[in-house]
Amino acid sequence: MSNNQINASFYEKSDFSKLLKNSTKKKYIAAKTKRITINISEIAYNEAQMIDRFMNMGYQNVLKAAIMLGLNDLYKQVNSKSNIKN
Repeated sequence: MSNNQINASFYEKSDFSKLLKNSTKKKYIAAKTKRITINISEIAYNEAQMIDRFMNMGYQNVLKAAIMLGLNDLYKQVNSKSNIKN
């Protein structure tokens, strides 16, 4: 048995859920969300359905991921031309 197999079995057999829940160093608070309604073209809808068939994550989650990736790219492009302050 190799060293990697020994280390992997430790993590597979150990339950860290109580340790994570009782951790005082980090607190995870759910972010407040905003709801929007948008109209999309049938072409965008069909593309989201096609990506969903490949990724199996739901077409609405595909659209959400596309929005986040697009926002990230837009932020980088705008920020490269002028400093955006948070």
